[in-house]
Order: sequence, then structure tokens, then C-alpha cells
Amino acid sequence: MGLFDVNYDNVAWYALPVRLRKAVHYAWLRCLITPVKWLAIMFRTNRTGNLYRLAHNSQVVYLEAALNDTFDSISRRIYIADGPFRDPLYTYLRPEEKPVWLGLISEMGATTYPDPEVLYTDGETAIMGIGFIVRIPTAITFNMARLKAMIDQYRLAGRANYSIETF
Repeated sequence: MGLFDVNYDNVAWYALPVRLRKAVHYAWLRCLITPVKWLAIMFRTNRTGNLYRLAHNSQVVYLEAALNDTFDSISRRIYIADGPFRDPLYTYLRPEEKPVWLGLISEMGATTYPDPEVLYTDGETAIMGIGFIVRIPTAITFNMARLKAMIDQYRLAGRANYSIETF
């Protein structure tokens, strides 16, 4: 029995003087403590939700667990994949002997050289606009607004966007 687990019916019974411990008085007192019992239930429910939120942080494992607990508690098929990422292409000096042919897109396949490589800036190679992808099976029914709110609640605050895909 925890700190907040109080049996209010027992408290009401033992709060009555012995000479007034009759069914009528006990029923009347139970009617008076009904709002207090309701508040205690609301408090315990809120406390349980807060403890659950505190136990989950912004790590992928915890975000997946929270989404699966809410939307797919039996099969647990929701998972998070990394967003698209392109490895940067580097140019080298002639003495380094690491040739990379930088041709035009229109020349692809028309020359004897390998297909041309495309140069991207640092901003283009870091993250291609999407930090992660939440993959949800089509068999799961969900409210998109609730799903986005839950992802926003648990994900790491920052500029990284995310995408939601069904499979």
C-alpha cells in the first residue's frame, strides 16, 4: 500500500464515534466523502500518467515504446527509422590519386566513364529535411492529431522534422 492509497470508507467508519456507528450514519458519511474519493481517483490517475511520462525520454526506444503502448499494445509493430541521409562527396587534389568524375547529369550513361557524382553542400548532406520516420502498419487505426501530439511530446526538441508513413 503506497503513500497515496487511502481507503476512505474505512476512514469514514473509524471517524464516526462508536455510539453513532449505524448503517444510516455510515451511508450518510459515505455520501459526503464521495467527491473526495473522486478527487483521489483523479489524482492517482494523473500521478500514474506523470510517472509514465517521466519514465520515457526522447530516446528512440522510449518513443517506440510509448507509441506501441498507446496504439499497438499487443503486436507492437510501430517502429522508428532514420531519415534519408546522403554521404558527402569529397574532391581531391591530383597528387592524392583519388579521382572522382564530376560530369553533367545529361552525360549519364553516354560516356565510357562511370556515372557522374553529384556534389552537395554541407546543409544538403547533413539531414535531408527529415530526422526520422515513424512507420505504422495500415492495420492500426489511429487519430493523426493524437499521434503527432504524442510524438511531439516525447521527441527531442529541435529543428529536426519527422514523417509518418504507413506500410
